[in-house]
Amino acid sequence: MHPTATIVPTAIPTAAASATTIITALPTATSVPTPTPQHGPGTITLTFTAIRGQAGKILLVLAQSEGRSQLIARACISITSDSFIVPDTRLFDIPAGNNPCGNFAGLTTFPEGRYLLNIGVYVGGSQTVDKQTTKNVDVAGNVKVELDGAAFSK
Repeated sequence: MHPTATIVPTAIPTAAASATTIITALPTATSVPTPTPQHGPGTITLTFTAIRGQAGKILLVLAQSEGRSQLIARACISITSDSFIVPDTRLFDIPAGNNPCGNFAGLTTFPEGRYLLNIGVYVGGSQTVDKQTTKNVDVAGNVKVELDGAAFSK
């Protein structure tokens, strides 16, 4: 049910005549539904605009709880062209052995809270970062994080 506003009819004198004009329309106020905020655990999905000039490198995303050093999730994406569009990417658990580009691990469900994402472009097989940034993400249900590929481009 939408709340309504009622305007009490009021006499408004007009300058042209001594008669009184009465406003009889009773407009109703409409409310715009607000989205229900999400709560609880969720996944993190990343989207990027095009990454340019980094063909043959690896885009690596590592997630950790804010204020903690232990890595809890990752995404490892091979950049296959000089104008690479990253498909929507979810973060997955860190596999055994801590190789972020290692074997498949399960989709990470993050408890509600704040997380730090470390995002960088690396030469494959090395720990030398070419371009890097960090991003804080608040999880309350499933979230989608949009990143500007220009920050990772040459």
